[in-house]
Amino acid sequence: MRYTLAVILMVVGVVVSGLGLLQKTLWAPDDTITATTQIEGSAPAVIVDPGMLNLYDTPAKLTAEGTGDLTIAQAPIESIDAWIGDSAAARVTGLATGGGLTVEAKDGAAEVPNPAGADLWEAEVTGSGTVSLDWNAEANRTGFLIAGTGQPGEVTSVTLSWPSNAATPWAIPLMIAGGVIFVIGVVLLILGRRTAKREADRRKARQDRRRKLAEYGTAFAIVPVLALSACGTEELPKPEPSAAPTAPMAGVSATQAERILGAVATDVAAADEKLDKGALEARAAGPALDQRTAAYEVKKKVKDEKLPPAVAADDIVVNYTAATDAWPRVTSLVTSAGDSTQLLALTQEDPRSDYKLWSQTQLVPGTKLPEIADARQGSPLLDATAEGFAKTPQQTLADYAKALSSGADSKEAKTFEADDFSKSIWANQKEQKKSAEAGKASVKFAYEPGKQIVAQGTAGDAAVVTGVIEATSTITPQSEGGRTGTLTLSTPQKELTGESSTQKPVTTSTYQVLTFLVPKDGKVRLIGGLETLSGAKLG
Repeated sequence: MRYTLAVILMVVGVVVSGLGLLQKTLWAPDDTITATTQIEGSAPAVIVDPGMLNLYDTPAKLTAEGTGDLTIAQAPIESIDAWIGDSAAARVTGLATGGGLTVEAKDGAAEVPNPAGADLWEAEVTGSGTVSLDWNAEANRTGFLIAGTGQPGEVTSVTLSWPSNAATPWAIPLMIAGGVIFVIGVVLLILGRRTAKREADRRKARQDRRRKLAEYGTAFAIVPVLALSACGTEELPKPEPSAAPTAPMAGVSATQAERILGAVATDVAAADEKLDKGALEARAAGPALDQRTAAYEVKKKVKDEKLPPAVAADDIVVNYTAATDAWPRVTSLVTSAGDSTQLLALTQEDPRSDYKLWSQTQLVPGTKLPEIADARQGSPLLDATAEGFAKTPQQTLADYAKALSSGADSKEAKTFEADDFSKSIWANQKEQKKSAEAGKASVKFAYEPGKQIVAQGTAGDAAVVTGVIEATSTITPQSEGGRTGTLTLSTPQKELTGESSTQKPVTTSTYQVLTFLVPKDGKVRLIGGLETLSGAKLG
């Protein structure tokens, strides 16, 4: 019996140790979990849904293969869907059996723009033929867009991969247990040989053989159980992104804001250097475009005239982004460079457009900014007629224009806190009137509020309002007895009108971009502005 049992134990020991060894070698799980799919040639772009890169433990890798330069862009899925718009796309939505990916086709236009460098993205990577993006963050609402130049068939395959954390906890115990069982078998075999000569009872031997056969079958029944215990169909994980937002979210993230600001500052500086209106139009709109375009024309005639200051882009003091889910959209940044702190309003016409500088005002030194909502949530955009404040945004511009025209004692002026800008305007008016009277001329001032206004709420109950006032001063020579006096023109009117003297009225125009803090109650405060000369004309 001992001899037979020893053989059985040795066989079992070898089998058990072999199972443990196989788990570490041939049966060992792959180091990487991979899922891949081929992309149908009619799709100009591929969308990877939120949560796909978080199906298993990160870090994960998204790899795309195709022809030419390929880009993987990262952004909230709502932004990616808006960018795709009416174009066709292949959408990766989940895992498929056999290491594949499920893909849903979206019909639409056969082309998209080249996504590389678009302002809408929070991050992007570009490669030739193959491009990969590493991911080690929460799923949130982040999706991914893959495209080449925007033509169909440029993306041929998409692969997702994760590190495999599959363990083999039974491998070492099985190898140890198998070794122990084998040693026991060997020991029993040696003992069995020593006592074999004393076993002479044939009947007892036959009984022993019957018992050994039963034990032999029992021992080998262990093997299928061990081998099959790990078998079974594993359910594929499904993406679990954050819930879709129920209210408009922040339009521009911190990293996105840095990229946009750098691009705007660089492009505007290049346009300034060459006084190139065409180049400026690529990165400026609204008041910023009007103000700089006029300044370019003045600069071409008056060499010493200064342009508006460069866009401050050294630091972002506050990402005063708007909470919005629509286009056109507006967002703001408080930025600094050296001693200059500026409030920049930026606008994006549609998801595929670049952000453009809409307005630029220099904040008054010592300005204490109101509490601004967390940039991850964004601040509400306000209509020009929004109520609930001391003045509507529209009325703020209109009343300040009246105050500049009517003087410090006007009822409109008394609704604003005293500021150095208005004081300098009134002092200049007084000086011009005195000079005109001495030269036997008259002067009139006009301040026209513009219709272009951007207003955003704060974390409290105030609003930040930016708008335009176009100012003119017209000097008219005195006429007596049919004779009209002559005005002697100096710089810059001389260069702008092309005359050194004239008997016609001379109108000088300035462009004022102003920013106000409008409280719920109380006086409105001017917190920033930028005034530039926009022209001069006769008649």
